[in-house]
Amino acid sequence: MQWPARQEFDRWAGRQQSWGAGLMAVSVALFLWLGYLLLIPFTVHDYQDEIACDAPVFYDSESTSYSQGAGKLCSVERDWPELLGIGFLAVPPAVAGAALFVSGSARKRASSHVFRILEMQESEERARQKVRPQS
Repeated sequence: MQWPARQEFDRWAGRQQSWGAGLMAVSVALFLWLGYLLLIPFTVHDYQDEIACDAPVFYDSESTSYSQGAGKLCSVERDWPELLGIGFLAVPPAVAGAALFVSGSARKRASSHVFRILEMQESEERARQKVRPQS
């Protein structure tokens, strides 16, 4: 019977799904970190004191009254190119993970279908052999 081949095929498909889920988890962690950096207010340690800074998304230079030095310290602490870099780093693992997970799922479904058809063909062949006498 084809059970060892099916088990090996399913094992490879499961491994593919696991790698896909792992890569998507890495991507989710990066996106969560990016969200934290963009949405949560923070403090900057200056020489003498701490400066409270608004989150980069909610910071409005006209309405927020930072002193000139404090505004520069806050903007340097969470710089937009660095934040965009984190976002760009999160995209490839998300795409690769989704592709691997979908591919592994499709392999499992296809192998299940193929082996079910093979089992039905074998059972039909056994039924035919029982009906007609062997010569």
